[in-house]
Formats: sequence, structure tokens, C-alpha cells
Amino acid sequence: MIDILNVGILQTTLDLNIAWSRGTHTLQMNEYEAKRIWDEIKKGFVNFNSLSPDKKPKIILLPEFSLPLHYEQELVNLSKSIGSVVIAGKDFITTESTDRTVKFVENKAVVIVPQNWPEDKPSFNASKFYFGKSFFSNLELDFFKPNFEAKKNLSMYILNAGAYGNIGVAICADFFDIERFVIYKGRIHHLFVIAYNKDVNSFYFLAEAISRLVYCNVVICNTGYYGGSISFSPYNESYKRYIYKHEGSKLFTSQVISLPVETLDLSQKKVEFKIFKSAPPQYTQKTIFPPMYNDRTVIERSLNPPAGAVL
Repeated sequence: MIDILNVGILQTTLDLNIAWSRGTHTLQMNEYEAKRIWDEIKKGFVNFNSLSPDKKPKIILLPEFSLPLHYEQELVNLSKSIGSVVIAGKDFITTESTDRTVKFVENKAVVIVPQNWPEDKPSFNASKFYFGKSFFSNLELDFFKPNFEAKKNLSMYILNAGAYGNIGVAICADFFDIERFVIYKGRIHHLFVIAYNKDVNSFYFLAEAISRLVYCNVVICNTGYYGGSISFSPYNESYKRYIYKHEGSKLFTSQVISLPVETLDLSQKKVEFKIFKSAPPQYTQKTIFPPMYNDRTVIERSLNPPAGAVL
């Protein structure tokens, strides 16, 4: 396996009070705010692209709601040009029932995989796929009323990044989904959470707890409007555990962090015992992913070679 995985955190500063109006019939992001956030995204990619090859991110995370729907193809182009996988939260997606009596709203993220990944060079093609939010916060459910009904996406994804390890993903409130961690325990090296959450202190405490219980690196890319992006790894030495922590509201930032891969994998296999905390009770590294867990579908996606529609 590879020693480290470089991850880019692109913390945009979307203002929900400007982006959407309560009671709206469209739930589409305000064009002014969409343009402002897109300018931040482009600025972040310029910063990442200016780095030396050994410092560039292999994977870039954007917070929940960061991607206006009509900028998706442009984000694909940025992903191809820099050669990094991009995981980005999208604006609300709305659909109707077949009889048009009910309007549904979904919260999804897109995963964009350049054709040449993980090589450090641009790609002419890319693929993409989506994962969705399973459980909505009470604030979201109130916001949708009376025009929309929230649609759950109960699938849980494990992204196979080859030598860079296995990755679990979650959107905001799904970070509190206990069943997700039962599946992820023993099966992932990294957990990536994209969020738009004002309760940043809960995220800090939960990041450490989940990192120890699931025994993996945890990265939360939260909105810069509230701050609170964080990365935690279960190192033995306490000063190493907080790999990254960004506090302060309404702050745009683009930062590259380095996550341990090979040493953590050896510790998960119980070969190396000095670098990381002891694994939790009854922890074993697993290589088989169950197709179902209760009523949840478990989906494995390979990032190399990419899977999905070629763009």
C-alpha cells in the first residue's frame, strides 16, 4: 500500500439564507450565491494545482450543498485537468411522483474519477457516480415543508481506492447513523464526511470517537460558513491525532492534509502495534462486503479503474 494519501479540503462559505428561500417551490440555489461559491471552488483548484506533484491532493472534498447543479460539468473538467478524484455535495435535487401529486427532494453528492487516476497527470475522460443522504435533520425537514417530501437514499458506499485504501462516505447527519459504522468497522481505512452543520463541537467529539471505534482516519469537510472542518487519526501519540482542525466562521480555505495508509493498514491487520492506538475489542479487518445490512444496500465502487458514465 501507499504510505500516505493526500486529501484536499476545499471549505466553501455558502450562506443558506441567501442560497434558498423558505417555502420555495423550486429549491434551486440562488444564482448570485451559486456564482460566488463557484468562484471559490475555482480559486481552490488553482491553489491545489500550483502545488508540487508530491503535495497535490489525490482526492478533493467539497462540503454538502457546494455544487450548483448547472456547474457539475465544469467541476468534471476541473477534476480531469488536475487529475484528482472529487467528492462534492450537490444542490438539492427535486423530482415528482408519477401522478405529479408529490414533490420529492434528495440530498446527493457526486464522485468524479479522472481516467488516469491515480497518476499525476491530466485526463481526457472521467467517470462519475452519486451517493445520497439517508437521514435528514429536523431543520431540513422543516425547511422542506409544505412543498417537498424528503427522499431517503439508504445505500452505503465503500470506495475501493486500491493502494490508497478503502473509503467510507457520509453526508452530514448520516455521521450520526450507527448502522453505517457497524458496516464500516473493519472494512475501511478512511471515512470522509461532507457537511453543512453549525454544531461543530459535536463533530469534533464524534470524529475522535468514530476514529477509535471504526479504527480509521476520519475527515470532515464542513462548510466554511460555520467552520469546523477536521481530520483525526487514531495515532498512539496524542499530538499526532488531530491532523487538521479549522475553526472560525465565514472562512474560505483550501488545505491539503496527509493521511496514513500503509501503517494504519498494518495496525488494522495487527502486524504493527507501536504507531496507533490499540484496535477496539473484537476488531478484525474484513475483505468481504455484505450486499445487504438490514434494509440497507452496501455498494462497493472501484476508483481505479473508474466506474460510471464516461464524460
